[in-house]
Amino acid sequence: MKTATWLAGLVLLNSACTTLRPTEASPEELQRLIVNESLIEPDERVRLVTADESVYEFRVTRIDFAEGVVMGKEEAVPIADIVAVETRERAVGKTIALTGGLVYGIGVLIAIAVAPAVLLGSL
Repeated sequence: MKTATWLAGLVLLNSACTTLRPTEASPEELQRLIVNESLIEPDERVRLVTADESVYEFRVTRIDFAEGVVMGKEEAVPIADIVAVETRERAVGKTIALTGGLVYGIGVLIAIAVAPAVLLGSL
């Protein structure tokens, strides 16, 4: 029971593996998608590139459509200037690989720790 709880904790800790995924669209299309409230949502982590090649990475606090800006805690990026958008998404493959590797490594450590007792007990 203790091992199952511990392994479940490991899975939960590693479930947050993420990766940035670029949105393939023209700048005009990206801007339209942002304005239509379908590409970026509040509390989402994003990487935005503007026409002057400035790069902004932050968690979106809100999108102010009246002002035409995507806002973070300390950032405000004009939607009209955005030419590239990357959104952070869960990377299921990375999560599975990391969790599997950790479980395998722990299993090896347990086997190493138990091996002397098993061998001495069988002599």
